[in-house]
Amino acid sequence: MAALDEGAEWGEQDWDTAIGDYYAEHDRLLTDADARGPALLTVEKGPEVWVVTQTLHDPDGHDDWVIRAEVDLAASDAVGEAVVRTREMGSLTG
Repeated sequence: MAALDEGAEWGEQDWDTAIGDYYAEHDRLLTDADARGPALLTVEKGPEVWVVTQTLHDPDGHDDWVIRAEVDLAASDAVGEAVVRTREMGSLTG
């Protein structure tokens, strides 16, 4: 995941820690149709940045972990693809 977000503030150690914490609470991360559906994704559209929150779908249906990222619209236009910068991955329960 860090390679997709190269040069961002959120780095490899952040991903390792967050993913370890997730798996300390959940056995698996679902990637089924529900996990990829609109119910678990929110997009707050601003004029320069979109804030995207992906809720992670766990087997018990707690859905208590999220990844938050920003889409830089000007940078995306400049390179012709989405420039997404992860800001955090964490539990909603603390």
